[in-house]
Amino acid sequence: MPTIEIVSIDSDLSVDQKDFDVAIRVDKKLESHRGLFYNFLIKQTGTIIHVGNPDFKNDENGGFFGGAIIDWGLESNDLNIPQVDPNDPADNWGANQSFKYRFSKLYKPDIDRLIRTAISESKIKKVYFLTDYQFGPEKSSHEIIYTLMDLWDRHDNEGLEWNKLYEIYSV
Repeated sequence: MPTIEIVSIDSDLSVDQKDFDVAIRVDKKLESHRGLFYNFLIKQTGTIIHVGNPDFKNDENGGFFGGAIIDWGLESNDLNIPQVDPNDPADNWGANQSFKYRFSKLYKPDIDRLIRTAISESKIKKVYFLTDYQFGPEKSSHEIIYTLMDLWDRHDNEGLEWNKLYEIYSV
């Protein structure tokens, strides 16, 4: 299941769960729920918002992921999971099968508001928006996209890429 996170650089961001339909967890330690961007994030300071399924809003201790807020219709959902040999670490474990996604129209306004808040609260007006999905590309990537409007244009026209960190500077 995908991890979806927003990092407000050099901020002491505070958001209230009751203001959002998506589940959120806010942490002052920049540590992703998965490890793809760990080495990058530990060099930063700020606040991270973990974004998850609405049914996690009242579950502080269980798993946390955002699969239910994704519109899975962008790519074929006929994933071909290969047969793998668990004793062979060189075997392809099914990665690189899903590359693009969009948010469900129901939850896109919450994501937009969270990113806008993260930008406005960042002392240097810098935000990272990132995903980590086990069935996405094996290698992470980083792209400066500059504005939130550019991010949403890409989202709406071609979809965003899994396992990518987008760097955003203004709304």
